[in-house]
Amino acid sequence: MGKQKSFKANPDTSTVTTSATTAVSAGILFSAFDDSPGAEFFALVTHNIGRHQLRIFNTRSGTVSNDFSSENKESFTSLSWGNVVDNADLAKESKANKRRKSLHTTKVVALGTNTGAIVIYSLAHGSIVKRLTNAHTTPVTDFVLNKAGTKGYSVAEDNYIVEWDIIEEKEKSKWKANEKSVRKLALSHDETKLAVAGHTISLWNLNDQKVFKKFTGHASAVKELLFSNQDDILVSIGDDDRYVNVWDAQSTNNNTNNLTALTLENNVIQIDFNESSVLAVSEDGTTGIWQNASSPAIAGSSSSGPKNRRKMARATTKQPDSTISVVSSTSEDQIIPILSARFVNDNDDNKAVMIARGSSIKPSFEIVQYVNEESGAVRDNIVLTRQAAINNLMNTGSVAANNLKTTQKSYNESSVKVIGNTDFAIKAPTMEDHTLEQQQQQQQQQTESLTEPSLEQRLNEMGVEGAETIKNEKIKKKFNKPPTPSAGSLQQVLLQALHSGDKALLEACLTQEKAEIVNTTVQRLPTAYVIPLMLQLIAKFQNSPGRGSGLLIWIKAVLLTHTTYLMTVPDLVAQLSTFYQALDARLAVFPKLLALRGRLDLIQNQINNRSRFSQQEEDMENNVMGVYVEEDSDDEAEQEEVAMSEDDEYMSEDEEMEEYDDENDL
Repeated sequence: MGKQKSFKANPDTSTVTTSATTAVSAGILFSAFDDSPGAEFFALVTHNIGRHQLRIFNTRSGTVSNDFSSENKESFTSLSWGNVVDNADLAKESKANKRRKSLHTTKVVALGTNTGAIVIYSLAHGSIVKRLTNAHTTPVTDFVLNKAGTKGYSVAEDNYIVEWDIIEEKEKSKWKANEKSVRKLALSHDETKLAVAGHTISLWNLNDQKVFKKFTGHASAVKELLFSNQDDILVSIGDDDRYVNVWDAQSTNNNTNNLTALTLENNVIQIDFNESSVLAVSEDGTTGIWQNASSPAIAGSSSSGPKNRRKMARATTKQPDSTISVVSSTSEDQIIPILSARFVNDNDDNKAVMIARGSSIKPSFEIVQYVNEESGAVRDNIVLTRQAAINNLMNTGSVAANNLKTTQKSYNESSVKVIGNTDFAIKAPTMEDHTLEQQQQQQQQQTESLTEPSLEQRLNEMGVEGAETIKNEKIKKKFNKPPTPSAGSLQQVLLQALHSGDKALLEACLTQEKAEIVNTTVQRLPTAYVIPLMLQLIAKFQNSPGRGSGLLIWIKAVLLTHTTYLMTVPDLVAQLSTFYQALDARLAVFPKLLALRGRLDLIQNQINNRSRFSQQEEDMENNVMGVYVEEDSDDEAEQEEVAMSEDDEYMSEDEEMEEYDDENDL
């Protein structure tokens, strides 16, 4: 075995720079090689405009073989490879054939979603072939398939583990995990054990669905779990953790301490296990490899005393036996990051690694031998010199780019003859020429003396300009008049503000909210100033939410006008990630505001109805209490006459009664 790696200086304190430090800065959400022996495909999930995008690359040709985007309001939360039974074979084969023949499986990518569903994408069909739903109500954090493609296990943020029947696309069983915030799963090769991890790690026996072992795990949430080929070793990594912990996964003992801890200089983002070898990819873009990773290296372990046995039980840290890094051919200080790595079989030997490097738009794939073929020793420090991907559309170091340079003809002026003043030398005048010239002048003077001067000549002598001259000057002034300032003047001010960093001047430009002026200004903006303007707009959008309506006019104009240029920027997604988060935060509140608005509208409608009904009741009461009926004057006169006649009758009766009384008295 070769020498151990001597670590380089910390990149935070040294002058070494990286073109893209992590997969996150390259805009990658999830990435993984397939589980085939030669790692034939590489899948990665990135941000797209308003949705997530899955792209699958062929590692042999480096081209995109499949491309799939999520549906509206659906995002991917996990990615895993596997095989499932092809539905077409199930439809064609009869029951008798099913008993005699094994079902054909197809390679798929399983994607967990934020809606709690699991979509299974087939590379052969180029579409979704299965969708598992109605089991989780929260985002799915991980999903694993068995080798036959008939069974799967998923876990979500609700801490429920679900066993799926893939053929029937339905839930078989469901149970609650003991840990909190469960995120990752790992299925053993014999399909009898399931590792479930949050911060701690539990091993479940799938036969009785009980925990038989529990490990302390990591201080942070576990990021990835893997079983060895013999299922006796389990390795794990955590978020923001530079250690790879190795655990004893055998069910025949109760050892819950980690066997050893593999360490790197920077945080680990991805691991792979092959027999007894482990590889880990770090954030700085380098890869470390350990041989016999499960054996702790303790000095003096040959003694068999009780103290030494206790020391053997303790975990020790191990540095990598070999490291792989890629540097730029133009500058050795510039590191080309390794996005992902996996052990592969090369010439019937498992001593090779497939790496994916470069950018997320067009990653490059390469097989690296980390063992010397002659001596069989592990190469301790492997440094690959490759061309950095500066232009994603055309690699300057590729054969096509070099051929293009050789075929292009540059403009050459070496064979062009420039004519100067010396080529037009004036011949010196002779005496004969001078005499002839004098005679011509005399003849012209005699002709002018005999001819009467014209009116224009007289006006010129008097200093008065002719009408034609005035007209010509007006025409010249009209054409020489500077153009009326348009929206292009705002473009010049915006360029000056971005170039000088003048915040006040930039604010003056952004106060303009007319769509026509904004679109014209953005169209005339050079591409070198598109990203600086976009960053300024996003910063102001986050700091001042109240100005969102005005700033979104500018942001929309930039995205619509310069879409082609923005797609060529490698780290654009990382730069716009804060903008995506701000939009998601606003959209998350929008349904609640709509619900509140509906409730307020309902309450306001009820209040308006009650006030209207009460007003109607009051009007009805007022109408009953005071009723005025208008009558004609003739009717009034008749009523008065009737009343007077009745009074006269009453008076005559009273007088008769008085007379009768008087007679009786006498």
